[in-house]
Amino acid sequence: MSQPPPPPGNQPGFGPQPPQYGHPHQQPNPYAQPPAQQQGQQQPPPAPGPYGPNPYAQAPTQPLPGYGWQQYPQYPQYPQHPQPPKRGSGKVAAIVAAAIAAVLVVGAGVFLVANGGDDEPSATPSKGGSTRPAGNGPLKARALWDKRAVRPSKAEITAPVAEAWFTGDAVVKTMPDALRSFDIDSGRENWSIPLSGDSCPGPESAANDRLVLQYGTDCDSVIAVDIAQGRKLWAKKLPTPNGRTSHSYSQIALTGDTAAVSWIGGSVAYRISTGAVLWTPKAGSECTDKGYHGGAALVAIVECGGFGGDEYVQGLGEGGAKKWSWQVPNGSEVYSVISTDPVVVGLAAGGATLTDIVYLDGGKMKSRISLGAGGAEATYRIRCEDNRCTNVAVDGTTIYLPTKTHSGSGTSYSQTNEIAALDLVTGKPKWLARPDQEREVKIVGISGGKVVAYQKNTYDKPGRLLRLDPATHTFSLFMELPESAKDLENDFLDSDSDWWLYKDHFFLTSDHISASANLTDRSIAAFG
Repeated sequence: MSQPPPPPGNQPGFGPQPPQYGHPHQQPNPYAQPPAQQQGQQQPPPAPGPYGPNPYAQAPTQPLPGYGWQQYPQYPQYPQHPQPPKRGSGKVAAIVAAAIAAVLVVGAGVFLVANGGDDEPSATPSKGGSTRPAGNGPLKARALWDKRAVRPSKAEITAPVAEAWFTGDAVVKTMPDALRSFDIDSGRENWSIPLSGDSCPGPESAANDRLVLQYGTDCDSVIAVDIAQGRKLWAKKLPTPNGRTSHSYSQIALTGDTAAVSWIGGSVAYRISTGAVLWTPKAGSECTDKGYHGGAALVAIVECGGFGGDEYVQGLGEGGAKKWSWQVPNGSEVYSVISTDPVVVGLAAGGATLTDIVYLDGGKMKSRISLGAGGAEATYRIRCEDNRCTNVAVDGTTIYLPTKTHSGSGTSYSQTNEIAALDLVTGKPKWLARPDQEREVKIVGISGGKVVAYQKNTYDKPGRLLRLDPATHTFSLFMELPESAKDLENDFLDSDSDWWLYKDHFFLTSDHISASANLTDRSIAAFG
C-alpha cells in the first residue's frame, strides 16, 4: 500500500487538551516513514542464529571464539506445547483461532523474566531480584507455605491469574475472586480486595507500589490499588466506544504515573494517582493502539490503515507524548515486547510464531536476530504470551536465551540444553553455557549481574536454582529445593505455572486456575 506523508514538525504532545483529549493518532497515519531506499539507508539484514537453523546439525567450519562447546548429535523432535491465546496482538483470524484453542487446551509452563542491576543484587519488587550476596554458598531451601484459590465459574472455564508483584516482605497475587497479599515467610494474609466478575490479565510490573487492574463483566472496569498498604485508590468503568461493551484480549501497562489499557476496538490511559484520563483515541483516526508494554518505559504497538495495515512500535513519554517511532517491516508483525529498557521486540515473520528478535535504540533498528525454525524446532525456547515474554533475560545490551532441549550424553531419556548469550548491538552470539547436570535449564532472570536459572526435579534429584556467571560462563548452585516438596513442586509443573525469585525466596504461581476439579487449584507456593 502507498505510504502516507511523514508527520509534520513540531506536533504537540497529547496530554489533556480540553474539551478533547489529545492522542498520538490524531492525524492520518502519523508514523509512516519514507521507504529506506528513499532515505539512502537500508535496514540491517536478519542476523542468523549462532548455530544456523539447527544448532546441532553440523559443526561450524571454523571454531567460534568464546564458545568452547562440543557439537551434539541429532536428537528426536520433542512435542510442541500448546499455548493459550496471546492477548492484544495478532490479526483477527489468529485471535479467533486462539480463543477456540484456549477452550480446548491448557498451555505449558512459563517462566518469569526478571531484570536486575549489573553489580549489586536487586530487591526491586517488579524485577524479582535476590538480596543474597553473590559470593555466598548455596541455599538449602524449605517449603514455607502454599495457598489454594477459589475456582472460577464453569462458564469462565479458566481464570488467567498469572501475575504476581512484590513489595517489602509481601507478595501480591491475583486470584479468581480477589487481589491478595501474603507475607513471604509465613504466608499470613496481609489484606485482600475483592475483584468481581471475570478474571482479567494484569500488568507485568507494578509502578511505585501501585497497580491498575481490570475486573468486572467482560473486564469492563479498572481499579487502582496501593499494594504496600492494601488500599483502593479509585475505580471506574472503561470507555465503550461505538457502543462496544467487551474489553477482551486486553493489555494493561504501567509506567511512572501512567496506566495504559488497550483491547480489541479501543484504548485509554489514566493517571494512576488520580484516575484522570490522559488520552483516548480520536474518532475517525486511521491509527489504533493494539497494545501497551510498561515497566522502565512505556511502549505502544500501533496499527494504521485498518486490518492488515502498517504497524509501528512507538516510545511514549509521560502523558503519552511520542518520543520515537519505528515501522515494522512488511511481512512481519509484533508478536510481543520482550523488554522496554532497552527496547527489545519479538516479531512474527510470515506466520503466527515468534521468529525474530529486534533491538531498537531511539527508534532505530540496531540488530535483528533470527530464532531459526519456528515452533518446537526454534533455536531458542523463549515464550511470549499474555502481554509478556518469559524464559529470557535482558541485561544491558546482552540477551540470554535457552536453547531447545536435546538428548544428553547420559541415559537414553536424559534431556538437556544450554543458555546462550547474544550481543544485541551486533546480533551475534557471545558464548554458550551448559549446566553440569543433564536437565533442561530455564531462565528465571537476572540477580546481582548473574543469570538465575531453574531446573525442575527428577525422580532422583530435587529441583534447584543455578547462577550463571557471565564473566566465566559457568554455572554454580544457588538454591536447592527440598526433596520432600517434590509433589508440591510437581503440582504446579503439571499445569501452567510461573517462576519468581525475590529476597532469597523462590515462588511457584499458577498461570491459570481452572474450573475443572481435575486440575490443581493451588495458586502460589513459597520456598526459602
